[in-house]
Amino acid sequence: MTAPPTAAEYKAGGRCVPSRAWARAMTASWASPLRRRPRRYLLVLAGAGAAALIVAAALGFGGSPPPSPTGPVPAATATVQRGTLTQTQQVGGLISYGEPVGLVAQQQSGVLTWIAAPGTTVKIGQPVYAVDGRPVILLHGTATPYRTLATGTVGSDVKELEASLQELGYTGFAVDDTFDAATASAVQAWQAKSGLPAQGTVSPDQIFVHDGDIRVALQSIPVGSHLGLQPNQQVLTYSGTTQVASIPLDVSLQHLVHTDDPATIALPTGQRLDGTVSSVGTVAQTIEEQNKTFVTVIVSFGDPSALAGGFDSSPVTLTIVTGQRANVLTVPVTALVANPDGGYAVQTVQNGQSTFAPVTTGMFANGTVEISGAGIAEGVTVRVAQ
Repeated sequence: MTAPPTAAEYKAGGRCVPSRAWARAMTASWASPLRRRPRRYLLVLAGAGAAALIVAAALGFGGSPPPSPTGPVPAATATVQRGTLTQTQQVGGLISYGEPVGLVAQQQSGVLTWIAAPGTTVKIGQPVYAVDGRPVILLHGTATPYRTLATGTVGSDVKELEASLQELGYTGFAVDDTFDAATASAVQAWQAKSGLPAQGTVSPDQIFVHDGDIRVALQSIPVGSHLGLQPNQQVLTYSGTTQVASIPLDVSLQHLVHTDDPATIALPTGQRLDGTVSSVGTVAQTIEEQNKTFVTVIVSFGDPSALAGGFDSSPVTLTIVTGQRANVLTVPVTALVANPDGGYAVQTVQNGQSTFAPVTTGMFANGTVEISGAGIAEGVTVRVAQ
C-alpha cells in the first residue's frame, strides 16, 4: 500500500507523517459504497428504460410515430413544476476525529519514559510525551520550532511562544516578536511549573507546536524505546479534538466536491445532521490490494454536540450537494418518452386531449428531470408511466 501525505495533514512543527493504517481502515470499511455508480447516472438509466417501454407501447413495435390520442384524461398524470432541482451524491464514510498524523520526536537521543494514552485530549500547556523524564509541552501556533529561543531572539516563533504563555495565564511581558528579559522571566516561571529546567530559554525539543489542542490516536512506539537509533522516529499519531465525517472519496468523484459545499450526514440511528465540506484531499492515496485510489474528504458539523454519545468510528452515509438548477421546470423522469427520431417528448393533457410535445432535457435528480420546450409551462398536465 502506498499512502502519500494528504492535504488533511497538519503542518505545525514540521513533524507530521501520514497514518497509513487509518487510510486502510477507511477504504476497507467502505469498499462497496465507493463502487456505486453516481445516483444521477442511475436516475438517467432508469428514466431511459421507462421511456423505452413507453415508446414500444406507443409505436406498437411498428416503427411509425404514434397518432395524437384522444379520449378521457389518463389516470396516471403529473403537473410540470417550477423550482430548484438539487443533485446529490451519496458515499460511505466514518465518524472520526480527522485523519491521524504522526508526531516525530525532536530528540536525537534518550529514553521515551512516558506517552499520553490513546484517546487523551492534550490541551495547551500539557505534556504530550516525555524523554528521560522531561516532558514535551504542547503550545499553540503554526511556526515550526527550529531554534532555541532566548533573550534577543526576534521572529514569529517568539510571538507565538508569548501568545501561548499569555493564554496560560503568565503576564509581565508584551506579546510581540521580541524575546526580552520580561519574556525570559515568564518562560522561567512556566518551565518551573511544567517540570522543565528553568533556564529561561526554550529549545525545540521542549515543545510541540500545533494550531490547537490535540487528541492522541495511537502510540507508535512503546515506553522505554531508545530515541535516535533511526531518523525521524515517530512517537505517536494524533488528530484534532472535534469529531468530523471522514470520507474516502473515489478520485473519479473528486470533481464533484468542493470546500464549503453543504453536506448532510445520516447517522446509524437514522438522525440526519447538516455539515460543510471543510477540506478535500489533493493528493490521492492508493490501497493496492483493493485497487482503490481515493482522496480524503472531511465534513465538519454545524452542531458537533449532536455527536455526543459514542459515535466515534461509526459508519455514516454522506449526501453531498453536487449541483443545483434554480427556477427550472421539472417533471418526473417517467414522463419522458423517446422520440423515434431522437430526443425526448412528454405527453401533455389538456381538455381531455393528449399531445406529444418535444422537450429538451437538463439536469436529472431525485427521480425528476429539468425540461423545456414549446408549450411547456408550470402547471401543464403530463402523462407518466405507471
